[in-house]
Amino acid sequence: MDLPPLSFHAILEEQWEDEEDPEEFETVFKVVPPAYHQYLDVFSKMKAEKLPPHCACDHHIKLEGLLPPVGVIYSLSNQESETLWD
Repeated sequence: MDLPPLSFHAILEEQWEDEEDPEEFETVFKVVPPAYHQYLDVFSKMKAEKLPPHCACDHHIKLEGLLPPVGVIYSLSNQESETLWD
């Protein structure tokens, strides 16, 4: 039985198709230099939109107050200040 040879591209595409849009794969495959093709999953839009799973080392960032302080972080002209506070 003669099977067509598998290319690196075909293997990557098969792995990508489990979760992603094949058209997106083609675009990423063309844009990313060949030296980085083994890392194509890093360029997945779907994976980028997900948060990592929770783990034992999760931590909280405690913020003092719920809102940022009121005021400007740089000098404004009188006209700019009036516009800001209107």
